Amino acid sequence: MKRAFFLFITVFTFTIIVNASHKVFLIHGFAGLGIELEQIKSAITIQGYECEIYLYPSLTEDVDEVSKHLIAEIQSQHYDSVSFVTHSLGALVVRALYGNLKPEMKFPFIHRFVMIASPNQGSPMADFWNQFGFVKYIAGPNVENLTTDVKTGAPKYAVPTCEIGLIAGVTNKKRGYNILLVGDNDGLVPKKNAALGNEKDVVYVKSPHISLVFNKKTIKYVVTFLQMGHF
Repeated sequence: MKRAFFLFITVFTFTIIVNASHKVFLIHGFAGLGIELEQIKSAITIQGYECEIYLYPSLTEDVDEVSKHLIAEIQSQHYDSVSFVTHSLGALVVRALYGNLKPEMKFPFIHRFVMIASPNQGSPMADFWNQFGFVKYIAGPNVENLTTDVKTGAPKYAVPTCEIGLIAGVTNKKRGYNILLVGDNDGLVPKKNAALGNEKDVVYVKSPHISLVFNKKTIKYVVTFLQMGHF
C-alpha cells in the first residue's frame, strides 16, 4: 500500500513538472531598443524555452511604473513560472517588481534571474549627470534611479529571493574601460557596484557595458544558468 502510494505521488509530481509552463523574459537597459538582446533570445529559444523581449520606455517612464506594467503583463499570460534575463537598468526593473508584489497577488513562481552589467549599487556616472537639472528633461527619471544614493538611487530597490546569477564586464586590470571611474569597470558600472550580495554565482567577462550582451561567453553563461542554476 505504501509503495503504491509513493508511486502515485511520484507520477503525480512528475506530471505536474512536465506540464508546467515556463517563460523567460528578457529586459533591456537604459535607452535600449530590445534588438540588442536578440542573440541571447535566439540562444535561449534553441534550448526549448519560451522567450520574450519586454520593451518599455526607459527614457520617460520610472522604473517603479515599468515594473507594475511588467507584473500586469506577466499575470495576463498565465504561466506557472518565469525567469528573467536583464541588461543594465533591466535588473532594477526586476528588483522593483519584487517590491511591488503583494502576498494576495496571483503571480507565477520566479525561478531564476540572470543579471548582465547590472548597476545594483548604482553608477557614479549617473551621480555626475544627475546633478544637472536639465538632464532629467532629456533622459528622464531613471537617471536618478541609477545613482548610488541609498535612498533615491539603485540601492533602494528590493533584493530578489530567487536564484540569481551575475555577469559583469571587466578589464581584469586595476583600471577599467572608463578611467574616470575608480577601479575595474565596464565603462559605466564599477565592478564593486554590480553585485547585490546574494548571488548564487558570479562570473566576469572581459567586455565593456554595452557590448557585453553580444559577447559569446555571456550568451553561453546565460543559457547555462537558466538550465543549471550556475555558470
